[in-house]
Parts: sequence; structure tokens; C-alpha cells
Amino acid sequence: MSFIQIIVLAVVQGITEFLPISSSGHLILGSWLFNWPDQGLFFDAAVHVGTLVAVLIYFRREWIQLATGLAANQLVEIDDVGGSIRSRALAILIVAGTVPLVVFGPFIKDALESDFRDPTAVGWLLIGTALALTVGELFSRKVHKRAYGIDAMKTPQGFTVGLIQTLAVFPGISRSGVTMIAGMALGLSRESAARFSMLLATPAIAGAGVLLAMDALDSTENVDIGAAVLGAIISAITAYFVIAGLMRLLRNGSFRPFIVYCAVAGVAVVIARAAGA
Repeated sequence: MSFIQIIVLAVVQGITEFLPISSSGHLILGSWLFNWPDQGLFFDAAVHVGTLVAVLIYFRREWIQLATGLAANQLVEIDDVGGSIRSRALAILIVAGTVPLVVFGPFIKDALESDFRDPTAVGWLLIGTALALTVGELFSRKVHKRAYGIDAMKTPQGFTVGLIQTLAVFPGISRSGVTMIAGMALGLSRESAARFSMLLATPAIAGAGVLLAMDALDSTENVDIGAAVLGAIISAITAYFVIAGLMRLLRNGSFRPFIVYCAVAGVAVVIARAAGA
């Protein structure tokens, strides 16, 4: 891998993992646009570790309180509408939101993902993400006055958000986007939906990293440790600032910039592919 390829792919992973614009889709589009050789599974696993470190650091208070207070069922402070939630209740919500991805994700991935690892498919799925974000944006305005925080969530609601999360195995479908939309559709405030989405990201990214690492060990590719370490560091730094910026944006902003981006990027890719690019 060239130095430029390492930087670009690591930054792309760091930016797109948490923004509602699909990281897996953008990695495919990046290689297509620049005609780069495949970066390999080991590098993919490394940049996933980088984004995992970023989300753990940003939400370190919640995870530390959850880990240390679980036995006594102490309160975990959530900086959103709800204020705080019992440790066991939060743990149950995270587990409920993770179970569908663990159970159904591998089957969907093995059965269908190979058919969608194509720029054209990614383009259409980005357009689909734009439409889904638009629905979520319109719906959030209707529920805004009665929106609640994570502390009021029930286990079936956490499971529902997790079930929607399984759609993100398709490159071009944003994990953060669909989970935030699902949360808002269930009545969560915009910021609460984003925060729960980020908490669910920890086991989701960890699981993806483990699967990629296992696939890398089974493959015969040459491993570039230096490229992987550099990619992990760059993706971690990038992702941390992206998370911080997104949380600030969603307190008073909207999904509109991401809707426009996904729609324009998706249409552009579809047109380019139809023209033979």
C-alpha cells in the first residue's frame, strides 16, 4: 500500500463509520475511484480497531460507570434528555440491541453481501440511505414534543433498533444512520437516538473487527504491520473528532447535510457506472 492510500482509507473509515453515510460503501467507492489494489483484510481490521478505540474513549464515562456499577446496579449518567439510567437496564438495552446483529448478521452477510460489493449497488443503496434519512428527519419533527431519553427505553425497543442495525451489512447502508432513524421512530430524541447508536457501535465494531481479523488469519495475504498500525492511529484520531462534531450537530441541527450528500453521491455513482466508468 502507498502512503497516500493508507492515509485516505484510514481517514475515510474514521469519518464515515459514525456519520450516517456508510463506511463500508465508501471504502469500496474509494478503491474504485482511485483504482487502488485491495488493501487487504488485515488493514480493514486495523482501521476498525482504530474507530473502536475512538468510540470507547469518547464514551469512556458511560462505559466505566457501566462496568464498575453493574454489580450494585448504580446509575449511569447519560448526557441527554434522560439524564441517567441504571447500569443493568443500560446493559440489557445494549445486549438486546446487539443480539440481532450477532444472530442474523453473519447469515445475511454470507448470503447477500457479495452481490452488493459493487460501486453500482453502493450508489443505489446510498440513495436508499438518503431516502431513509429524509423519512427520519420528517418523522422526528412530529415526535419532537414527546421525545424521551434512553432512560425510558424498553428492552423490545432496544431489540428493534438492533434488528434494523442488521441492514448495515449491505455496503451503502449506514449503520449509524439506520439505528438513529429507528431510535427516533420509536420516540427517542435526536440526541438520545444518536447516543444509543454510538453505544451500540462498540460491540458492533468490535465484532466486525474480530471477524475481519479471523478472515485475515485464514487468508494468504502479505501483512503490512506498519500500514495497519498507521491506519489504526489515523482512523482513531479522525473518528474521535467526527463523533464529537456529530453529537454537537445533532443537538440543534438535522440530517439534511447527510441527506444531500448521500443523494448526490449515490446519483453520481449510478450515472458514472451507467456511462461505463
